[in-house]
Amino acid sequence: MNKEYTSVVNQLNTDLHRAIQEFMMKGGAATEAAVEEILQSVQAGFSATRDDAKTAHTELSNELSGVSERVYRTQLGVQELNQHTRTWSDNVAMSLSQIGVSLADDRQRAEAAALNQHLLLLSRAQARYDSQSRQGAHGCLEGTRKKVLKEIYDWIDRDDPDSPRILWLCGLAGIGKSTIAHTIAEETDADRRLGASFFFSRDEEDRRNPQLVYPTIASQLARLDHELKKLVAAAVEQDHDVGRLVMRKQFEKLISEPLAAWTGAKGTIVIVMDALDECSPESGAEEILIRWAAELPKTRVPLKVLITSRPEFHIRARFQSLSLRTISQPYILHDIENYVVKEDIELFLRHSLNQIAEDYGIQTPWPSGPALRKLVDRAGILFIFASTAIKFVQSGKRKDPETRLELLLKEGPSKGGSPYRDVDTLYAQVLQYALLANEEDAEYNDIENSQETFSIVLGAIVLIRDPLSSESLDSLLSLKHGSTRRVLLHLHSILIIPESPDIPNGVSIVACMWIYRRIMHV
Repeated sequence: MNKEYTSVVNQLNTDLHRAIQEFMMKGGAATEAAVEEILQSVQAGFSATRDDAKTAHTELSNELSGVSERVYRTQLGVQELNQHTRTWSDNVAMSLSQIGVSLADDRQRAEAAALNQHLLLLSRAQARYDSQSRQGAHGCLEGTRKKVLKEIYDWIDRDDPDSPRILWLCGLAGIGKSTIAHTIAEETDADRRLGASFFFSRDEEDRRNPQLVYPTIASQLARLDHELKKLVAAAVEQDHDVGRLVMRKQFEKLISEPLAAWTGAKGTIVIVMDALDECSPESGAEEILIRWAAELPKTRVPLKVLITSRPEFHIRARFQSLSLRTISQPYILHDIENYVVKEDIELFLRHSLNQIAEDYGIQTPWPSGPALRKLVDRAGILFIFASTAIKFVQSGKRKDPETRLELLLKEGPSKGGSPYRDVDTLYAQVLQYALLANEEDAEYNDIENSQETFSIVLGAIVLIRDPLSSESLDSLLSLKHGSTRRVLLHLHSILIIPESPDIPNGVSIVACMWIYRRIMHV
């Protein structure tokens, strides 16, 4: 368009120049005609130019409109491309993250599997508080044993560095030590404070074997923390036979060294060892106590060990040693006031019997107050009597709990089998062990008629109206000085025997009358 406009102007200049020349040559008329012609030519030229300009403007506008449309579409395409790019980038990042997590999980699973394989090399006992071997075991009924449980938890929660690291829960056979230990293990496990538990049993080979104690405890400690698991597994990896070493080296490699290197300990960690007196041989139980006494003071981790047992001689002797006295605290269950224990037993019996009544459609409350009190009196301070009574009432082919309760309340042994069979078995074990130990002591000390002396002393304790001291019994029975003490040495599980042989009558030898009656019937 610019070239055409320029051409028109140039032509006008040429025509104007020509008109001036003609005016100069031809005069005014000719000039006027030439000017008129020029004006017409100019108007025609400008008219054509305007038309061309309009056409060019229209074409340009159309072209610009097309460009704008293309630009807009291009922008939309760019935006869509950016959105796709961002989505793709996010998806790629997410996929890479998932791949990273998956790889990390795979590594962790592979590492955990490798660690578990090492730990499986340890020979272990099925001795945890919740193991299948203890099926049917349970803790204390809610509301019972509140005093002793509170004192145990006060000991666990005490931050004082001078607080004893071991609590020895000691008591007569059947007084409820294992039930209390089960409660502590179960509740500290729920709070993630339980490091390990080992419940001994003389009836199961693995649970009475001292060689399996430390490997079992170590494998449970490894569950607390991944770092600790790696430390225990490393000990096994370095020596696949570490679980078969002497107990001292087992403790050192599997427990002491991993705990010393562990940095993730948070708060007190509890280890529960129940019925240590059922560890066999006795030297194994002594070694366990010796090792805790030697290692606990050096352990940086806040570790506390609850040990329960009957007051057997070999265990009492170890706890009386200087090394254990300084880091342990005895808790004598049968020293708790009788009325406190009887209240707990009454609560247990009432709850259990009413549950049986509901199951069998018997009107509650059941049984009557006098019948319940009679059962409580029969039990004395022995929870095992109460639990055995409940088992007897709710068992039997005829499913007649009322008749079985009447049978239970009768005086003397029942016909067709004793309802106290479990209790009889328990105390028969204690008496048999004590008799055997007395015979071994007599042979070692060259004492004659040990079995006869054993029977005379026990018979006197059963029949005597008021308790006598050991020295008084020696005099009464015309026995050599110290004979009664030797007989009673292995009977701390069923008799409460003071340390001094001359404690006045009424305090010296206090045994549950129910036990006496059962011995008389044997």
